[in-house]
Parts: sequence; structure tokens; C-alpha cells
Amino acid sequence: MKAFEASVIVQQGDVRVVGVPFAPGTEVEVTISPKRKNAAEFAESWQRVTAEPRKSLGADSISDADIQKELNDFRAGQ
Repeated sequence: MKAFEASVIVQQGDVRVVGVPFAPGTEVEVTISPKRKNAAEFAESWQRVTAEPRKSLGADSISDADIQKELNDFRAGQ
């Protein structure tokens, strides 16, 4: 399925997306989320979100590199 992304400004609680590449009558899914400013902001938010679960699971000593290696091994069937 092809996807279409657009950035718009909310006006009084309304969002209007113009020029979508779908035929009239096509049922579409719509997801709205605040636009991230940049990759650094996303990385900072991700670190905040994952910090608490890591602490509560006793996993705060596991590095991102360890997690990436485990993912790569899993994907490789190891």
C-alpha cells in the first residue's frame, strides 16, 4: 500500500490535507502526531522513554550496542 505524508498546522482543532493521491471514495487511515523537530530531539525523547523501563527491569546496565547486537543476531537466526 502506498503511503502519503503531509505536514500541516492545526487550525482551531481542524486539520485539512489537500492533494492526497487517492481516488474519491477510497477509505484511508489517518494518524496524527506532533511533528518532531529533528533527529536529536527524537533521540533525546527515546532515551527518556526507555530510561524508566530499563531501571525497573534492572536492565540499566545494558547498552544500546548490546541491544542492537541481540536484534541483529535474532534477525540472522542465531
